[in-house]
Amino acid sequence: MCEGGAPTEGRPYRFIYMATFSRSVNVEMDWLNEASFEIRGTLDDNVHSVAARLVLSYPDFTIREATGDITRMPYPGFCQGATVALEGLVGERIGRGFRKRAGEVLGGAASCNHLHTLVTGMAACAFQMNYMAAKKSPEAAAMMRRVEDDQRLKREMVLGWMPQLRNSCFVFSEANDALFNITRDKNADDAPKAKMNQERVDGEQIL
Repeated sequence: MCEGGAPTEGRPYRFIYMATFSRSVNVEMDWLNEASFEIRGTLDDNVHSVAARLVLSYPDFTIREATGDITRMPYPGFCQGATVALEGLVGERIGRGFRKRAGEVLGGAASCNHLHTLVTGMAACAFQMNYMAAKKSPEAAAMMRRVEDDQRLKREMVLGWMPQLRNSCFVFSEANDALFNITRDKNADDAPKAKMNQERVDGEQIL
């Protein structure tokens, strides 16, 4: 597709690329109170518009409410029935094994594959609320500023706060300690620490 009419001297056609298919997923989280938060997610593409909302208790990440809606779909009046399956997530804890459990509840004939995709993405974000909770501590906020430009110290600080992140990804892998000029043994003793409510940060990795 081109825009702008015929080219003039020094001004060629301006081409705007339009993909045949595109999809966007958005996730937002907010505290409801000190003991709970909500996750809101939307999935939009050329064919579907799906929304979901989860209310979780904190710090145990147990799902207390699960609702959703489908407003754009290939079969209006029928696809919406898939959202009823979300009720099967109430009482489940977002932690290790949740991806499998979400697949059992939302990945089959009783639900919608796109709703399943959205909810698993929302669950992966939930763990970030541990980090948000940590930032509420003035001492933790000050420490973050001190290590902002030192990747090694920043990594040690985060592992000190949330040891469950160990081996959860490339950055926190033991195999990559050498990249940050630290050793596995030294990490536990020398990592900078802030006084925090450990109950709030010692949860398991989400998926």
